[in-house]
Amino acid sequence: MRILLIHTQHEIQRLGTGVYGKYLRYAPITMPTLAALVPPDVAAEVRVIDEMVEPVDLDARADLVGLTAITSAAPRAYELARHFRARGATVVMGGVHATLMPDEAARHVDAVVQGYGEETWPRLLRDFRDGRLQPRYLHERSRPLEAVATPDRRHVLASRYVASNTVEMSRGCNRRCAYCVTHRLNEGYVRRDPAAVLAEIARLPGRLVTFLDPNVFGDHAHARELFTGLRKLGKRWVGCVTADVARHPELLDLLVESGARGFLVGFESLAQENLDGANKAFARADEYLAAIELFHRKGVMVQGSFMFGFDADDAGVFDRTVDFILRARIELPQFTVYTPFPGTQAFDELDAAGRILTRDWARYDGHQVVFRPARMTPAELADGVRHAWRRAYALPAIARRLSSRPWRYKPVALLSNLNFRRFMRKVHALPAAATPGFPA
Repeated sequence: MRILLIHTQHEIQRLGTGVYGKYLRYAPITMPTLAALVPPDVAAEVRVIDEMVEPVDLDARADLVGLTAITSAAPRAYELARHFRARGATVVMGGVHATLMPDEAARHVDAVVQGYGEETWPRLLRDFRDGRLQPRYLHERSRPLEAVATPDRRHVLASRYVASNTVEMSRGCNRRCAYCVTHRLNEGYVRRDPAAVLAEIARLPGRLVTFLDPNVFGDHAHARELFTGLRKLGKRWVGCVTADVARHPELLDLLVESGARGFLVGFESLAQENLDGANKAFARADEYLAAIELFHRKGVMVQGSFMFGFDADDAGVFDRTVDFILRARIELPQFTVYTPFPGTQAFDELDAAGRILTRDWARYDGHQVVFRPARMTPAELADGVRHAWRRAYALPAIARRLSSRPWRYKPVALLSNLNFRRFMRKVHALPAAATPGFPA
């Protein structure tokens, strides 16, 4: 059996059409994990392609093609499905979009895999081998996942990513933010065996590890066990945390002692009204500045993510946010347009209110406006996000944000800023497709 596994990418990220340089590429491990899950009793030749770093071989001979896609890459996945089905291959699709929009995906492929693949993927392969492929394979949301598979890293082209040592210590999220798809994928929060995670990390080359988890301290007891073990490995790591880790000084100290060098923090908004309305009341906007200052004192750099377009946002939100970023000296600010992904509470509410402007999923990339904001026009929102990027990444602003950082961090922080500045200039130069109510 010849299996071709393709991680499809939106045109912005895709090699050949996109503007992603190596400095922005983090190795996805979904397809290497599926490669590791091929059962021994299924004789298979497996090839993995990540469109971010290599083109799809459209002439590839495959019996079974597996596709995964986030929402913005779904149209590309459907395009590839048409191509390979026309060549006689059986095509199956999983991932975020297929899980949350299974009926739509089923119109384009032979089988849809919903949820985690640890149990469903081996069953699908055996069914395909035996000529009894089912149209749906569903990991029951209410059933705990017993174990998370370790990816087969032979399928990762490590030299093509800035971060190839990507690792999961958990799956899912125990928070319920209205705009996020993570908790909609599976009901539970899955904790990997810390010993298995540490063994995987110990085998990785080099010192830098990137955790892919939405929040590395989602379970405090689990995090303590894992990061206590990680202290002994001499690694350095970056990963996502929520700002409320600052309320737990002993845990924060453990993260730092285990090698934390950078936190990606989803601040999202400085208005508590927005956070409360998005089921993110656990975050307190009035604590953000103190949390950032604490992270800095601990020697951890901050990549801060902000979204624009919440219902309480007006035309002044862009400058207010950049003013805060400059005052807090966030090393690497990141701005996106509020995006109501299908399958989320945010999409359902905006759709019911008649505020969704387009169902062209390729536009759901975090850089384009796909809904009607409450307190500004779609064009004002798009222009405001561009303004925030330009102002935050002007050379004097970069110098100000990095001015208080120790010299040992400045080369990395400066290079990251210049790369982000270059990337967003390219993104904003791309033409936007026309949307009803929002001329391109």
